[in-house]
Amino acid sequence: MGWLIFIIGIVGFIIYNFLRDKDQMLKHQVDMRGGMAKKYEFLISKLTEGTTAKVVKVTRDHIHIRAVGNTTATNFFITENFNKTEIEWIGQLGMLGKHKHRWTFPHNFPQEKMLNEIGEYLEWKTKQMFE
Repeated sequence: MGWLIFIIGIVGFIIYNFLRDKDQMLKHQVDMRGGMAKKYEFLISKLTEGTTAKVVKVTRDHIHIRAVGNTTATNFFITENFNKTEIEWIGQLGMLGKHKHRWTFPHNFPQEKMLNEIGEYLEWKTKQMFE
């Protein structure tokens, strides 16, 4: 019984340290830059420009952008992690099915370059689906 309490204590200590480290990371990478919406303002504006896309959720470490059509839905998820930014695209494209892709960038990578990589992939994916 004593070893069980010891193991629970170790697991609790590890979880506590992880959460504390994540909080510190978010303070430095996000909070000090005005939050996720402010830090990724350029990327958000470009991903929602000229489309039905809207920001549907913003948390301390996450942004969800969604565009819905008659038979399609496109989602972008921007997530801040330890020293990196992950962007996931999920496209539910009617008869063409569900497609997704994930990009990982250093957390301070220029957003213009992120957008270029995303655009290049989506162009390639579009050509691949229609050829």
